[in-house]
Amino acid sequence: MNDIYLNPDLYDALHQNIETDKNVITHYAKKCNGSVLEIACGTGRLSKFIIDLGLTYTGIDNSQPFLDISVKNLGKKGTFLLHDMRDFNLNKKFDFIFIGFNSFLHNLTDQDALSCLTSIKTHLNEGGLFLVSIFQPDPSFLYRDEYLHEARTFFDYQGKKCRMMERNSFNDETQINRLTWQLEIDGYLSEEIYSFKQRMYYPHKMDLLFQETGFSIQEKFGDWDMSPIDEDSPLQIYVCK
Repeated sequence: MNDIYLNPDLYDALHQNIETDKNVITHYAKKCNGSVLEIACGTGRLSKFIIDLGLTYTGIDNSQPFLDISVKNLGKKGTFLLHDMRDFNLNKKFDFIFIGFNSFLHNLTDQDALSCLTSIKTHLNEGGLFLVSIFQPDPSFLYRDEYLHEARTFFDYQGKKCRMMERNSFNDETQINRLTWQLEIDGYLSEEIYSFKQRMYYPHKMDLLFQETGFSIQEKFGDWDMSPIDEDSPLQIYVCK
C-alpha cells in the first residue's frame, strides 16, 4: 500500500480545478481581514486564494512532500510549516483559521479531535473566526458492497488518461472508514494502490466537540452554496468563534 500524502503530483492531478470552496473560504477571510492560518494546507490549492487577497498567510501540514510543493510555488508569499494538526504551537494568534476539504477527518479519535480543536482555540484571536468543512456521513457510501467504485472521474496524470477506483470498509464501533484507492491507467487497473482512513463525524458529535473545547457555532451550512444543513446535505460547514 502507498501513502497518497507522499505523492503530491498524483494528489494534485486528482483534485485539479476544484474551486467549489473558494468563494466561502475567501468570504470569511476577507470578513476577518487579518492574519490567516490554514491547517492541512497540502500543496497550496487554497493557500493561493488567501494569498491573492493580500492577507498574511501561514499554512501547516504534516506531509513534507506536500509542503515542498507549496514552498516551491508560493513560499515567498506565505509561511509553510511542518506540524501535526492534533498538537501544534506557533506562538502567535490569527484572525481566521480554517481546515478545508475534509482534512479534519484525519483526526481518528475523539481525543485527536479535541486536541486539534484545543490547539486551534489557543491560536485564535478574540473575535476571530474558525471554519471547518467535512463530509456528512452517508450510509449509501459507507455501507457499499466490496467491489471497486469510481472515486474520481477521468483525469490526466503523467500523460495518461486515468481514473481513481475505490473500495471502503466502515467500522461501526470506531466510526472509522478505511478507503483503498486503485489507479486505473488508460482503461487498465494498475498495481498502484493507496490506503487511508477517515473518521466519520455526525453533526451531533461536532456540536459536542465544539462545546467541550469552548467554541460557539456562529453559522452552519450543508454545502458550499451556503444552504442550511439538513439530513440530505452532503457537507457540514461550521463557522465558529
